[in-house]
Amino acid sequence: MIFAALVAGGQGTRMGGSLPKQLMMLGDKPVLIHTLHCFLRHPQIDGAVIGIAPDRYEEAAALIQQYCPTAPVYLTEGGANRNETIVRIIDYMQSVLSCPPDTLVLSHDAVRPFVTDKIISDSIAAMQQYAICTAAVPETDTVAWTDDTQTADHFPDRAHLYRIQTPQTFRISHFRQVYEPLSDDRKAAATDVCSLFRQSGLPVGLIAGDRRNIKLTYPEDWHYAELLLQQYDE
Repeated sequence: MIFAALVAGGQGTRMGGSLPKQLMMLGDKPVLIHTLHCFLRHPQIDGAVIGIAPDRYEEAAALIQQYCPTAPVYLTEGGANRNETIVRIIDYMQSVLSCPPDTLVLSHDAVRPFVTDKIISDSIAAMQQYAICTAAVPETDTVAWTDDTQTADHFPDRAHLYRIQTPQTFRISHFRQVYEPLSDDRKAAATDVCSLFRQSGLPVGLIAGDRRNIKLTYPEDWHYAELLLQQYDE
């Protein structure tokens, strides 16, 4: 089985406004629904589970009923951070949906509404080789390391630098093996699933991302998303 796991628990404070950005309208649909449709239309995806903040559960449920009433889409309450939300999604997949341990999970930011069919297909194919893989794009800007946040101390070679996107793809069994033995401090220090796997010494496969696969974070990202949406609709 192959499931999308949409992480939608953030409050979107950097975007401003009264709604989390995943529930804000982008064109004629909320961002969450745009992202969800990217996975539902892919022929290899069996369904999607969304981890949502508890105080937004009813709103998200209403949106799913409105836009995807017959699709295999499920909701569960998210955790205090990204990885806790993924744990709760996996718990739901196994306890409620009876997903087997070898189920592939494509964990994805709900606020990346332009993930492509190719990224999804390549992520699934890469799992024949890796325990985990992630979409990524080469860094094109010069990057500086700073010790004091005020002066640049050195400049890493950008030829070796990639910007990590999502989806990040893994099997339920591998996630359990990696996550459960870690201390609480190490779990908290990991910013995403790839960080968890790397802490355990496992290689993280890179598949080609797409610069249009943006994460909506700031108001200027929203303007770019509106332009991208026009191109998709043409």
